[in-house]
This record gives sequence, structure tokens and C-alpha cells, in this order.
Amino acid sequence: MDHRALLTSYLSNLKVDLLMADYNQCTTRWRDLDYTPDYSKFYYICGGEGWLKIGDKEYYPQPGELILMPEGVKQSYSCISERPFLKYWCHFSAKVGEINLFRVLELNHVCIPENPAAVEAAFQGITGSTQSDAVYAPLLGKSRLLELIAHYVMNHKLDEISYKNLGAARKLTAVLDYIAANIEHNITIHDLAEIAHMHPNYFMRLFKQQIGVPPIQYITRQKIDKAKDLLATTSGSVSEIADQLGFGDLFYFSRQFKKHAGLAPTEFRKQETGGVKP
Repeated sequence: MDHRALLTSYLSNLKVDLLMADYNQCTTRWRDLDYTPDYSKFYYICGGEGWLKIGDKEYYPQPGELILMPEGVKQSYSCISERPFLKYWCHFSAKVGEINLFRVLELNHVCIPENPAAVEAAFQGITGSTQSDAVYAPLLGKSRLLELIAHYVMNHKLDEISYKNLGAARKLTAVLDYIAANIEHNITIHDLAEIAHMHPNYFMRLFKQQIGVPPIQYITRQKIDKAKDLLATTSGSVSEIADQLGFGDLFYFSRQFKKHAGLAPTEFRKQETGGVKP
């Protein structure tokens, strides 16, 4: 089963909230056992020693390692020497729709970033934003947190990422594959529910929970992405492209295109083919 489309959809619809962050040396009293946080954590170890337990797995992280401690999982930590951790850390939430990302995806808890300088820069931006009273600081913090999550995911091969609800993942993968293969046709909720072997009402709830947007909105986005490609690479008229993608009303197509792309179809084509820029 190819998870690429499903993973892309999860990540493109990800919403994050940054709760707390800092860079400091833990004290020798740094310790907590068997607690289950309702937020996720990243640690980036810069020096020292310590012990972590995430679920039933124990770790002794080394400098240069990035650790994910997902919400809803029993955890423990403690200092184990006179050289406690020196680390960047942040508390955050990451959701797709109403579901926590790490209740959907199973990722390794520890990775060694391929670009440690970029990870440290992201943490510096995150900690700086939490210490700033500028009105734009929360927005900058979220953007750097998304960057940090991207670095974490990038350090995993696709076959290293698994899905906790494999049944739902299989159904949604089949649905997304069908949408991609039939994007030039009219696709109904009934069609998709049949592929997933679900009642349409239950299917719509599951799709929005897992993907973050309703099925029709997702289909429209995919049609607009296809329209962008056709406008940039073919000579078909806007009307022909709208018809090809199943938009019966040219005005509706143009309105949806501008809503998602920020430009009218003709303006988009001019920009992509070397015409005037907006």
C-alpha cells in the first residue's frame, strides 16, 4: 500500500499550537515518573546525560539527538549523573482535524537530524518567539515549529512511518488513490463511501477527522491543483479545462480557482507562462 498520498494529506492539513519552549540545563532533581501529558514534546540534546522512558521503551539520548515524546503516551524521565541534560525543548500540539497527529502516525521516538544546524536554528526561533511580546511572535513560533516537525519527518524513510489505525489508513489510501485517478470526473460521496465500505455519513466524519477537511473540499483542491498544471502546460482554454475537470459552470470554476490559487485562471496562466506577475 502506497502511503505517500495519505501522509502528504496529513501533513498539508496539519495545525499546530506552541505551548512552551526554552533552552536550559536540567537540574540534578530533574525527574518525573509514569505521567501521561496531554501535549507533545520535542527535546534536542546539546550535552549531558539523562534517561527517558516513552511507553515501554527506555532511552539514554546523546548530544545531537532529537526526541519526540508524543501526547497521550505514558512517560518518565530523570537525571542519571552530575551532568544533566543541556537541551532545547518545546511543548506543543499537532492536529489533523480534531485528531492528534501522533495518534495517527507511528514514528521513531529518536532521530539524528541530517541538518543539525537547521534544527538548532528552528529551536532558536521557537524559544525566541515564546520570549517575545511582539504581536507577530506567536505566528513566527508556529512557523518554526512546523519547520521542526518537517525536519523530524524528513529524517524518516517512508517505510519507517506506520499508521496506528491501519484499517482506516487502508480505506483512506484507497479513497485518495481513487480521487487522484478520477480527478477529471465527477466524484460523489456515495462513490467514495462505497470504496471505503462505509455508510456515507460515517465516511464523511472519518474523512474529515483523519484528513482535516471534508471530502468535497479535498476533491475541489485536487481539481484546482490539476487545473494549475493544465493551465501551465497545455493550450486549452479556461472553459475547456473547467469542462475537463467536471466544473459545469465556468463562473463557479473561476471563483473556486481564485479562492484556492489567489489568482483568476487567466492571470495564473500569464504568470506561469512568463506573462505579467500579480
